[in-house]
Amino acid sequence: MRDLDDALDQLNHAARHSDAPLGDVRARVLAAAAAEESPRRAHRSRRWFLPVAAAAAAALIAGTVVTRGEPAPQPSTGGTQALPGATTSVVPDVTLLSAREMLNNAADAIKTVDPQLAPGQYRYIAEHAWYSRGVQHGVSVDAPDQTIKGYTYLKETAREVWIPQDQTQDWLEKRSWLPGVRWLGGSIPQSEADEPRAMDTDTGERRGKCGDFFPKSQPRKVCGDPTDWDSPEFYTALPRDPEAIVEYLREATAHRGSAPATMFHWGVEILRAGLMPADLRASWYRALALLDGVTVYDAAVTLDGRTGTAIGIEDVHERRDLIVDPATGEFIGERTVAGPQPHDAWITPGTVTGFSSITTKVVNSLGETG
Repeated sequence: MRDLDDALDQLNHAARHSDAPLGDVRARVLAAAAAEESPRRAHRSRRWFLPVAAAAAAALIAGTVVTRGEPAPQPSTGGTQALPGATTSVVPDVTLLSAREMLNNAADAIKTVDPQLAPGQYRYIAEHAWYSRGVQHGVSVDAPDQTIKGYTYLKETAREVWIPQDQTQDWLEKRSWLPGVRWLGGSIPQSEADEPRAMDTDTGERRGKCGDFFPKSQPRKVCGDPTDWDSPEFYTALPRDPEAIVEYLREATAHRGSAPATMFHWGVEILRAGLMPADLRASWYRALALLDGVTVYDAAVTLDGRTGTAIGIEDVHERRDLIVDPATGEFIGERTVAGPQPHDAWITPGTVTGFSSITTKVVNSLGETG
């Protein structure tokens, strides 16, 4: 299996549609379920932070779940809490603009032409993130009214990928288990909760043609697959008309009801790949602006030194934000914020539960980061 999505795909319908608060695993199930009626290879190789482990899927069935999420408390604008590396600065009140205006303005600001790599050059994509890991104990079938128990930590991670000009050649991926770890909460004292430990897939360097870093996974990754978010063919095949993109998002999430929040989540996941061409990104913003409920939440969120505006859609459990630099139209990252009734009862509403900063550039050699 390429990652936990494949394992979750095999779970029975009841497990995949459970209302138990499963944190980031819920998001993965959402993506996997949507993928059942959309191209199944679309998101696999990029969702590196979920370990390749059938045991995790078995744990879900048993009621004990390894989860992911993200960073922590300090007051910030918009009623949310800031993360390590994510701060809020004082800027003019752009919240006077609607989210639709903000996204359309960001689309207008995209003036750059995508860099053309020369032979020997690489596209470098770096993701710095905090994801939650913890344990949840499911309720017994004999006592369905039992309170779910568990705990959540925040863990700092990084992923770097080098993609050659000829994508059929070897890519390099490096995953790092960084030192940051923070307690987010739990139904037991922190002293009784084990800190997260790195799994095999959390660290190390891997190489593979077309980004096939796990060649024994099934189904096999295929170069030029038009359903794979890592493939240029995927982006070439997507429409550029915003209304048509909305229809694509609706069809891709049909299995989950195509709610605006679900469609927005799917759209942000594709942006996270770091490979979307500039012309498509402009249309993508305009498409997301058409979704009901899209709102500007923070005027100035700083991720790893870059400041952008957080735009998202909230439901009762959580909110997913994309963070865009309105001056350049650059997608600089994303985050998840706990809603009024968080999936995990021990999480305080308004807590930032997800964070990642995405950086892309062209470098001249494999392994170069400058």
